[in-house]
Amino acid sequence: MKNLIKSGLMVLAGIMILATSCEKIGNSDNGGKGTVVLKLTDAPFPVSLVDQALVTIDKIEIRAVAPETATEMEADNLSLYTVLYEGEGKEFNLLDLQNGVTAELLSLDIEVGSYDLIRLHVADAEIILNDGTNFDLKIPGGTTSGLKIKLSPELVVESDVESEVVLDFDVSKSFIVQGNTKNPDQIKGFLFKPVVRAMVQKYSGIIEGKVSENETTPIAEAHVQILRADTVYSSALTDETGAYALIGLPAGTYKMVCEKEGYTAVTVDQVIVKAREKTVQNFTLVK
Repeated sequence: MKNLIKSGLMVLAGIMILATSCEKIGNSDNGGKGTVVLKLTDAPFPVSLVDQALVTIDKIEIRAVAPETATEMEADNLSLYTVLYEGEGKEFNLLDLQNGVTAELLSLDIEVGSYDLIRLHVADAEIILNDGTNFDLKIPGGTTSGLKIKLSPELVVESDVESEVVLDFDVSKSFIVQGNTKNPDQIKGFLFKPVVRAMVQKYSGIIEGKVSENETTPIAEAHVQILRADTVYSSALTDETGAYALIGLPAGTYKMVCEKEGYTAVTVDQVIVKAREKTVQNFTLVK
């Protein structure tokens, strides 16, 4: 009995549509267990000066939902955690994971049941600028036991069902530039404050599209943002073809803003996202 859970962190890169799946994956006898697949991806970052934004992950855990009568302390009891991976650090360049591209973290069997939190231990973080300048970053003391990422809605692992979880690692919020971002000589360093969100794919949808001046002139590095209650929920930068993709978005109605320096920003209200479906939203910007 298997259940495939794909969990990813979104970053800046090309376009790849993740198919959310609840398919039967064949008969097996794993004693009521399901297969977990974790993937990595990210949200946008000022890439013009940065060559690599590296994170190394050496431990991943998932927490089962505690009984309703449990206290807050009991709900975070170590006995509720299952270690999905612990070992040699896995290094990822988050700038390779833009616009829907993901990197698989792991795939394994876990017990059938409900899970409400993933704990991710980041062992190392590093920024490398285009000129080769290297910044080794300090991991925040509050995350030494692992970064807690809530799953809402909860992940329900069922027998013979494939599930996916997307972990969206927001580079722009996680790596805070110290100094003048327009001049590499004036960048003094970076603060690392990891910001990650998690979304079960079967409850989420995708927005993708293109940004252009006209039908033949794409706009690269345009900033596309999606907002809930006037708060930025996720964002992406367009690639050289003007394309972008936002994955792992909870079903609902959003506002979108597209902007690029030198152009007039465009806002679109009432963009609808449906679970397991793709919404296309294109933008035309004028100077």
